[in-house]
Amino acid sequence: MDARRRKLLVNLLQGGAFLGVAGVLPSHADGMRDASQRDMSLEGAASSYDAPPIQVDSIATMRRLETSRLADGQRVEVTGYYLTTQGLGGGSFQWAAHSRQPEDGGLSIAAAGASEQAEGRFVRRVGSTLTPAMFGAMGDGSDQYAPLMRLAKAASTMGLAVTFPPGDYALSDTGVIFSGIAISGAGPARTTLRYTGHERGSLVVIRDGATIEGMTLDGNVSADPDTWTPRNYDAFTGCLPLDLRGRDVVARNVVCRRSPMACLRVEARGFKLENVRTHHARGNFGDGIFVVDSRDGSVERCEARDFTRIGFVSDTYGRSPIYMLSERIDFIDCLAENGHHGSYDYGGAELNAGYWAENSHAVRFIDCRSRETTHHGFVAATGRAPSQGTGHFSLQGCIAETTNIGFFLKDLHGIPVHHTITHCHAGEVEKGFCMELDLDASRLDGRHLTTRLRGEKASGSSYVLEGTGIIELAQIEESWQTFNATRQAHLGAPYASIVSARGFTGQLHLRHFTRQDATPISIKLLGQSHLSAFSLADSHAELSHVPAESVELHDCHIEAGWIKAFDALEVAQCRLGDGTPRFDLFESTRRHRYHQCRFDFTPGGGQLYLHNVDKQNARRLVRFEGCHFRKDLARQGSMITLDAAPAVFHVAESNTLTFSDCRFDNTGARTDTPVVHTDQRPPQASLTGQDNRKNATIDALAAFAPATDFMAES
Repeated sequence: MDARRRKLLVNLLQGGAFLGVAGVLPSHADGMRDASQRDMSLEGAASSYDAPPIQVDSIATMRRLETSRLADGQRVEVTGYYLTTQGLGGGSFQWAAHSRQPEDGGLSIAAAGASEQAEGRFVRRVGSTLTPAMFGAMGDGSDQYAPLMRLAKAASTMGLAVTFPPGDYALSDTGVIFSGIAISGAGPARTTLRYTGHERGSLVVIRDGATIEGMTLDGNVSADPDTWTPRNYDAFTGCLPLDLRGRDVVARNVVCRRSPMACLRVEARGFKLENVRTHHARGNFGDGIFVVDSRDGSVERCEARDFTRIGFVSDTYGRSPIYMLSERIDFIDCLAENGHHGSYDYGGAELNAGYWAENSHAVRFIDCRSRETTHHGFVAATGRAPSQGTGHFSLQGCIAETTNIGFFLKDLHGIPVHHTITHCHAGEVEKGFCMELDLDASRLDGRHLTTRLRGEKASGSSYVLEGTGIIELAQIEESWQTFNATRQAHLGAPYASIVSARGFTGQLHLRHFTRQDATPISIKLLGQSHLSAFSLADSHAELSHVPAESVELHDCHIEAGWIKAFDALEVAQCRLGDGTPRFDLFESTRRHRYHQCRFDFTPGGGQLYLHNVDKQNARRLVRFEGCHFRKDLARQGSMITLDAAPAVFHVAESNTLTFSDCRFDNTGARTDTPVVHTDQRPPQASLTGQDNRKNATIDALAAFAPATDFMAES
């Protein structure tokens, strides 16, 4: 183009006219095609004529061009979306004279004054990525709701990614929906989408294959009241910052904050959350991350801080069908911190917790931490339909600190559950692990569990039991923060490592249970507790009150306790002494056996106290095999006391004690005090045995068996 022609073109443009150039573009009446194909077709068409590109300073100036003088396919170069934003939001457009593509303010722009039905659009030439500025959203703190809504719709329709540069994008309304595309910002500290309204709703929704990362989403929750009451607990205004729905959705490196309910909600199949941080959730449902009716997802390296209900939730809606549960979800390396208050909806029944999985299945918590929560660290309960079988929860490497109950584990709605807990720790808690298994079919397996109980009170418990399920725990350890036995005795406070406060009638099996200060652990089953089976192995314990059909003690040190074995008692390779272990015999007791046990009563002067509480008092057989007894008889009395309840004193038949290969050592002076003492009247109990030995200081073994050759050596 020569100099005269260029000058004429400039003069015409300044005067409002336009020089048309011959040339025909393909029709755009059927709408825009894929971005790359569209650019290629327009480039090819533009090269078929000699229409020069036009340079304008803003979208508004481009709209005012006299389109009748534009050639179909002619290019318009726009410096900026607004006159005041040169270099932002502009770009390259082409005039599509026959297009009726809907006006969206970014990709398709109609001429000024044109009706929606009029032909002709300025069509933006784009690659694979859109920006908010292309639709007029500049991130300057002003309301960007309308342009961002247009951006979300256009990007989702075209399948184009969206990139947010640094900025403060205020939105006066909710419901910005992205579907099937990638949305990214410049980082949570640099890109913020901020709600300025007060109504409930979801600020940003990503659906079906969409990914969001690198930004902060702010729900604009109202300020906390001076005093929390049921009347103002749900009076917060604001919105849910981020909502994930549909299938295969991802959020990573995102901050969601200041919500009147959950900061982030997931209702999707196939989802992934990575490095998501939530904080300042308020109200009855003020959760950090709320996963509902979702399947096959992971929540990894995420944080929930400063929430009024729960940090991380896996649950279902009350209105959902019974088969719509959350299942196959992993929470990995997550942190819940500073949970406070609770829900007032049901009189405070929905308590505060770091993690809560309910009405769920196959949920795993791996290396997760909860600290500074009011009521619970971790809660796991089931709610599957019976036809779908037993629900399962797994906790591995989890830590619950500075709360009332570290771990609360139960079944729910009459559905059995199987809990698996390994390498978990409850620290600075009033109760370590509360287990409520109401169903016989429910089961809990625990390995390598530790508790560190608070010392502000002189009472507490590492484990609290309720229900009828099966509980097996191994490699368990407890310690008190500042607790000491002297203060406990002074206050008369009940302390026990394991407590059944409201009755536990299932099976309880414990192995290698220790206290850090080397004092004995204590087990106390209260109320209507009557275990079907109890076993303890490799532990130092005081069995304060253990009633069970069958009891097995193996390789233990039992200082004292009260054991009621209704069916059978097996004590093997144990040390008993210091205190007074009491073992009750009942009509139904069929086996009462001590094998390779050491009864060392010298330090504390205790004794083995066999108490017959059976009113019918049928003959009971108690066997001692390979046992060793030590005590200062002269100073501390008999080694074994055989007693009966007053109602059975005057019956014709009593118990039989059988000793085989046993040894009796009197560590004090020679005495007539018997090894076995009976309070039964008449003394019908008989003692038999073989290969038993006594030392020279023992003259009498039993008050009712004075024969000099009784239990003589060999």
